[in-house]
Amino acid sequence: MIYNNVKSLCDEQGLTIMALEQRAGLANGTVGGWRTAKPMAESLMKVARVLGTTVDELMREEEVGV
Repeated sequence: MIYNNVKSLCDEQGLTIMALEQRAGLANGTVGGWRTAKPMAESLMKVARVLGTTVDELMREEEVGV
């Protein structure tokens, strides 16, 4: 759910997941790991900031931007 929302927003903004991780100051593979693991709140806040959205939007049940 969270990974899919992040991926959709990245696609809309022309960003790769790797570019997002770099801009957010996260290690490579962090966001990809969210497919199976829950992210830390601090990481979610960094990603939301880079994507210009809120943590609530990233956590929505329905994919953002669909």
